[in-house]
Order: sequence, then C-alpha cells, then structure tokens
Amino acid sequence: MRIPTKLVLALAGASAVILGSHHVREFRTQERELTDNAEREMRVLGTALQVAIENALRDQQISDIREILEPLKLNDSAIDVLFFNPAGLFTSHPFGSRSSAELVREAAQEVTASQQPVVRILGPKENSRIVGIFPMRREHGADLGSVAVVRSLDSLRADLRSRAISTILSTLTLIAGVAGVAWFLVHLYVRRPLVKLMVAMKEVRAGNLTATVSVERTDEVGVLTAEFNSMVHELETARRHLIEATESREALQAGLRRVDKLATLGQLSAGLAHEIGSPLQILNGRARALVSRTDLPAEVHRTAQVFEKQTDRIAKIVEQLLSIVRRRASHWDEIDLRATVAPIVDLIGHEARRRAVRIEFERPDTPLRLVADLDQVQQVTLNLLSNALRATPPGGRVRLTLTASSFKAAEETHERPSVSLVLDDTGCGIAPEFLGRIFEPFFTTWAEAGGAGLGLSVVKSIVDEHGGTIAVSSEKDVGTRFTVHFPVAAGARAKGVVA
Repeated sequence: MRIPTKLVLALAGASAVILGSHHVREFRTQERELTDNAEREMRVLGTALQVAIENALRDQQISDIREILEPLKLNDSAIDVLFFNPAGLFTSHPFGSRSSAELVREAAQEVTASQQPVVRILGPKENSRIVGIFPMRREHGADLGSVAVVRSLDSLRADLRSRAISTILSTLTLIAGVAGVAWFLVHLYVRRPLVKLMVAMKEVRAGNLTATVSVERTDEVGVLTAEFNSMVHELETARRHLIEATESREALQAGLRRVDKLATLGQLSAGLAHEIGSPLQILNGRARALVSRTDLPAEVHRTAQVFEKQTDRIAKIVEQLLSIVRRRASHWDEIDLRATVAPIVDLIGHEARRRAVRIEFERPDTPLRLVADLDQVQQVTLNLLSNALRATPPGGRVRLTLTASSFKAAEETHERPSVSLVLDDTGCGIAPEFLGRIFEPFFTTWAEAGGAGLGLSVVKSIVDEHGGTIAVSSEKDVGTRFTVHFPVAAGARAKGVVA
C-alpha cells in the first residue's frame, strides 16, 4: 500500500473516530433534551387536564370533559386519555385504549397510593410512550381517582432519526473532503518528490553517479533531496578517486614489472657478455676464416657460412640486450625530424626494393623542430621500419608520415604540441590478443624468423624517455599503424601506451 493511501486512510479513520465520538455525545444530549421537553410538555398538559376535569366534576358538568378532550384528540391522535377510579382500576372511556390502560395500570395504582403525579416513559424502546398520571380530588379532599395521559414517542424518534441521518451524512461528507484534500497534499508534497528520488536511486544503482534531483523546497523532503545529491556527488568523487588509484596502481605495477624485467635483462646481458662474448668472437673469427678459404670442400664452406651467420645473430642479440640496459646518456639537441628520418628511409630503401615493397615517405615542406636525441630518434625509426618491412609481403606498401601535431598524455588535462611519426603498412597485422604485449622485452611473433623480441621494447623505452607516447592499432591480414608523438620540448616521461 502506498504512503498517500496509508496516510489518507489513517486520517479518515482518525476523523471518523473523533467526529463520531463527538456526534454520539451530541446525539445523546439532544435525545435527553427532547425527552426532557416531552416530559415538561406532558406535565403542563396533564396538570391542565387535571384542573379542568376536577372543575368539571365539581360543577357536575360531565359534558365539559368531552368538550375538552375531543379537540385534544382531534389535534393529536397519538394522545390517549385514561381515567382510573379511586381503587386504581381502569374506567372504560372512548378517549383511551385498553392497551394503553394495561401499560399504565401499575403506575396508576402507584399514583393512587401516593397521591403524587408521575411522568415517565414506559414500554419497549422501539415502541415506548411517555405517560403522565395525575391524581384528582374534590374541594374537601375526596379522592376522585386519577387521569392518565399517554402520548406516543414516534414523532420524537422520527426527529431523532432524521437528525442522526443528517449528522452521519455531514460527517461522511466532511471526512471525504478532508481525505481528498489530504490525498492531494500528500501526493503533491510527499509522493511526487519521493518518486523523483526513487527514479534517481535506480539510475545510481545502474551506475549513473551523475543522477541528481532538483531541490525546490526547504522542508524535510528538500533536506532529504539535498542529502541525496550530496551523497551521489561523494560517491562519484570516491569512484573517480578509486579509478585513479586503480590506474595508478596498475601503472606502478606495470612499471615495477618492467623494472624487474630490465633488472633481470641487465643481469642476463652482463652474464652473456662475460660468459659467451669471448668464445663467440673466437667462433665467429674461425667461421669467417673458413669462409674466406677457397681450398675447402663446398660442404665445409656452407657449414662455415652457417656458423658465421648464426654467430653474427647471437652477437646482435647480445648487442641489443646491452643497448637496453646500458644505453648511453641522451644528448638533447634541437633537430629537424625530417632531416633526422630521411637517412633511415634511404638506408632501408635497398632492402625494401629487394623485397618488392614500396616505401612512401610523406613530410611537410616546413621544418619539424623538436628537442631530442638524434641517434635515438633514428633508432626508433629504423626499428619500426624494419618491423613493417618484415611484416609486409611482396607488392605491399609501407608509408611513413611526418607532421606537426599535439597529444595528451595519460592523466593530463591539456594537450601539448608535438611532432608525430606515423607508420602504416599493409602487412599481416597483429592478432588482438598480442597487442597489449608487443612492447614487452623478449615477446615476439617472429621467433621462427629469428626475432628476439627486443626492437619494440627499445622503441618504447626511447619514446618514454622523450616524454612522448606511442600508439598501435592493427587488423589481422590488413595492416598495422604505429603513431609516435615526440613533444616539441623535452618533457616529462610518457604515462603509457594507447592501444
């Protein structure tokens, strides 16, 4: 049951009890007043009849009695006039019925014995009548009996019934009016604001912590609405702080994992350089010596070439490992990105032509100046171009675009000017499940082709050191795009990778 219905029913019930109690008391008071009036009228009428009849009897004018009673009976047929002899016995008379005589017999005998008038209500409640019995005497005190006047109370009861019905109807009308006004006021000032609050709560439960309710009042409901809005605002603030804390924790954990990997990588690199560096140089030297000889059998010559190639590969991996953990200190200078990248494009062009892959180099006519380490920017370009070239089949295309741009690092609210390097290829693409791991050291999808999984890790560390960002998007068997932003001025380290 809704609140307006409960309040209206409670108010209607309380009104019915209060008004009903009041009207019951009022009805009883009116009933007593009407009864008292009827008794007074009966005493007046009975006394008048007593005197008139005594005078008629004293003057021996019996006909006067009839002349007195006939008009009375004609004016009010509900009145019976009865006569009782001195012994209290009913005397038959045309102005009274025997049923009325039986009703007042005992009272008549009581009057005969006490010689005092009696006025009372006799008979069952539904058919009660008011009775007045008055003793009659001659001048010298001789007992003449008594006269009894009996009047039906039907008119009195009808009057009371009419008043009761009128009172009940007026009470019901008042209760209905009060209930209607109460329902309207409760609906206007209680239910409607609560419905708005309920809708807002459902939105909050669904995750919308911006849902609020307009505060239009200053009463308790208005205070409740304001507290709800304050609570939602605090929840939104808490959720935002929680998200920021979670992101910071995840970034910290990722950084710690990266540091741990780099520490492990440093130890591994140092061990490799120490343990296999010298033997590797010896093996590589012997392999080169065997390759240069022309007097050896063809099979031995091919084996020497394999040794030379594989030892060169191992040396390159060791060199890449050392470049990650022991990279030289950056030398910051103002450079033109166009002039920095162009030599790398020319360098990689020979390999692209050998693989039948077209390289497109797009750059503006005006310089793209930034503060950066020239060698490291070239290394980023070389690694990205090499990966794109290796992923692109013959007949494909690799496009390198340089342009002025702007970017917004993670957790920053404003954008910073930058120059961007965008590399698109039409290669095999990267599977979605691998996109989040491509910058991890030793993670590679080219293990069969000799990939060590270090090139993109080096790229990421260089971009981070320059305070930029690197983003990657890819579609399997369609191609891959790398977008690198270098801030125009050397700044803080980047906050992460946007995939």
